[in-house]
Amino acid sequence: MRTAAHRVRLIASAALLATALSTGAAATAAPHMPAPAAAPVSATAAAPTAAAAAAQASWPTVKSGQRGVDVTTVQLLLTARGHAVKADGVFGSGTVAKVKAFQKAQHLPTDGIVGPQTWTRLVTTLKPGTKGTAVTALQHQLTANGHTVKTDGVYGPTTTTKVKAYQTAHRLTADGIAGTNTWATLVRGGGGGGTPGGGAKLSDAQAAAKLKAAGISRVSSGNCTDRNRKNCTSLEGIRVGTVDGVIALKKKSGCKITVTGGTETNHAGGTYSHWNGYKVDISRTSCVTSYIQGHATKHHKRGDGAWVWRVTSGGKTVVDYADERWANHWDITYY
Repeated sequence: MRTAAHRVRLIASAALLATALSTGAAATAAPHMPAPAAAPVSATAAAPTAAAAAAQASWPTVKSGQRGVDVTTVQLLLTARGHAVKADGVFGSGTVAKVKAFQKAQHLPTDGIVGPQTWTRLVTTLKPGTKGTAVTALQHQLTANGHTVKTDGVYGPTTTTKVKAYQTAHRLTADGIAGTNTWATLVRGGGGGGTPGGGAKLSDAQAAAKLKAAGISRVSSGNCTDRNRKNCTSLEGIRVGTVDGVIALKKKSGCKITVTGGTETNHAGGTYSHWNGYKVDISRTSCVTSYIQGHATKHHKRGDGAWVWRVTSGGKTVVDYADERWANHWDITYY
């Protein structure tokens, strides 16, 4: 005869066995479904902020007194957005007024300056088959960045091909659609320091073709391109970022640019040297000098007496312009 205490022990053992079997069955039925881990709040919150900061840093500032293709682009995009203005490439009082009107309509600060916020409202995604002044603006930018195309305002097969080629060269999705990323890369000149692909090197022929397409010429006292001769002007082994930087300088300044020194021998050595493709010399014209001194900060005097004007971004040096007045050229380093 079982005692009451014995019956209690049996009931407890049965309950424990049932619980164990139930747990095991659940684990067997769904071994691949662990409880989801919560994402760290700080990482989730920081991601949009970092992305927004990167987008803000992607756009140049265009304002009163400036000239060049970026100004023409602003004018054409304003017209496309219903604020018609003459596309003469000069950021005068009329353009300032139109920018302010556009900013007011978009509920932006009405300062008349085209910065990141205004750029992102001005540009529009363009696809094959689109027509209008926004397409003309895109075509101007493609040509200024070395992908020459007729500025007819028609997004046809040729423009599509040029957009894809540009996107491929700058490691963008080569879909032939000009979206925000493609616009941002175009208007900032395709790069220079730190741009993906900027460290790759070009042959003399490749670099010369890119510069020529952008309307940039080169000269040498020896009328030659051999990098092993000091009186030549060679582009052999020059970095993509350096070539893109010179093209961007022409775009932003609206000045005539002539390359007078490249990767040939007889320049100073070092990591960031002519020979290693980081430097280029250009003719010292009043237009170039005025632009550099108006858009860079006078920083220090080199040992040879040349004053260096510096451009920084995010605390890092992007470009150094050394004023070699005695040689009548600017010695430029793209980092």
